[in-house]
Amino acid sequence: MRTKRRGDRLPPFVPLTWEMLNSKAYKDLKYAPAKALPFFLGKIKISYNDPQRYSIEISFSYSEGNKYGFASATFSRVIKELIYKGFIDPIDKGGLRSDGKSLSLFTLSERWKRYGKDDFQLIEWKCFIPKLRVRATSKSETYSFKKGNKKVHKDKPISQFEAVGAVSP
Repeated sequence: MRTKRRGDRLPPFVPLTWEMLNSKAYKDLKYAPAKALPFFLGKIKISYNDPQRYSIEISFSYSEGNKYGFASATFSRVIKELIYKGFIDPIDKGGLRSDGKSLSLFTLSERWKRYGKDDFQLIEWKCFIPKLRVRATSKSETYSFKKGNKKVHKDKPISQFEAVGAVSP
């Protein structure tokens, strides 16, 4: 019986099954989205057969896409096409909304298996409505109990050169 040596193991890889490679959705992908798909698939570090694989949220920033050789405009089209063809599903749209500078979140999807058929569920990135985020209040709203000298005299303006006396009741 042969024992396994350390050098006999396979290096890390991204599984693209024959079913996926021969699907209509994959065949209709343009070059850039087909090249980016393994990067999305590789972000999930769970076994291919694990059912939780499709419930894990992943983020993929534009700077990360740039690191892999995609221009920002190209990476935007990559995301749109991978969502449209059913390889990924959007969870939350990131960006500079309310200075959050958040990342877009996705999950892997199996909608690609139904692509081109009557029961295919179409999701478009531009029609996706992001989650509503509560904006943090400013410091003045947070510390509004400290009134200080915010009282405004509506009767008459007070000059800094004018002497102010006490008002008798």
